[in-house]
Amino acid sequence: MKKKILMIYLPILVILIGLGYFWYHWQTNATIQRATPRQAAKIAKVSAVNFVALGDSLTEGIGDDKNEQGYSGRIAQKVKQTYGVSVTMQNFGLAGDRSDQIRKRLNQKGNIQVAVQHANAIILTVGGNDLQQLLLQNMFSKTPEDLTKTVVRGKQAYQGKLTSLFSDIRRLNAQAPIFIFGNYNPLFVHFPKRTDFNQDVMLFNAVNQKVARHDKASYYVGTFDLTYGQYQTKADRERLVEEFDKSDLGNADFKDIQAVLEDKNNVSNQWISTIDNYHPNHIGYNYMATQLFEYLRKEQVTWLTKHEQGEVN
Repeated sequence: MKKKILMIYLPILVILIGLGYFWYHWQTNATIQRATPRQAAKIAKVSAVNFVALGDSLTEGIGDDKNEQGYSGRIAQKVKQTYGVSVTMQNFGLAGDRSDQIRKRLNQKGNIQVAVQHANAIILTVGGNDLQQLLLQNMFSKTPEDLTKTVVRGKQAYQGKLTSLFSDIRRLNAQAPIFIFGNYNPLFVHFPKRTDFNQDVMLFNAVNQKVARHDKASYYVGTFDLTYGQYQTKADRERLVEEFDKSDLGNADFKDIQAVLEDKNNVSNQWISTIDNYHPNHIGYNYMATQLFEYLRKEQVTWLTKHEQGEVN
């Protein structure tokens, strides 16, 4: 009789214990999400976090005239000060890397794999060099429309490469949130009439957004305002276009673009380094770090937790 009763009530007890655990876990996460940063860290019992930054020159911090390691150094300091936790930031950015090259380094270097495996959050800059390669290969297209058509065709290949990169990251760490930056058009203030360049960047940014959305635990961080620098309002940009209408500049042929990158143009984006008129300066990296922190704060429960480790090759 006792055995029969036990067989009846034991499954019920197991179910109740399981429900109790999930309810407690859900309630704790909800509390962490609502809490202030320092309270959230205490509730989560987290005193140290590991961040891993992957990507290209924007992750490496090229152009940072304050030598604070671009956005990565700034965000580590901001999280440390705001949450009262120690922050380990491992930066694996490499200038010039496309999406496939970032993935290749990830799969070949054990130290990067181990870092990703133990990360509370993964931060990624990618796509700028993929787009740049496509634009340079087709710079002599007859019209801007022809160039954009090439970008539309090329973004499918880029999406496949980015999806593969995400899959490899998830093999190592299935739970840590991935914060993926969008890109910007560094040439806008020099060629404001070439709005097709903006459209091309947006097409690739849409891929970053789509892949992040499909991953379910990833977040797209926009940086497109770097395009405009000090010309943030519509009125400012219209005045800039008027200035170019009075000159013969702004057509963006190959020689014009080369002159800009060699700093032979008297117009500058105050958020972009004057060394190459391409990468952010300290103002630009401050902006990137601010954008990223907004998402870290909004999604704090996702990285103020311990994650199960994946497999290293």
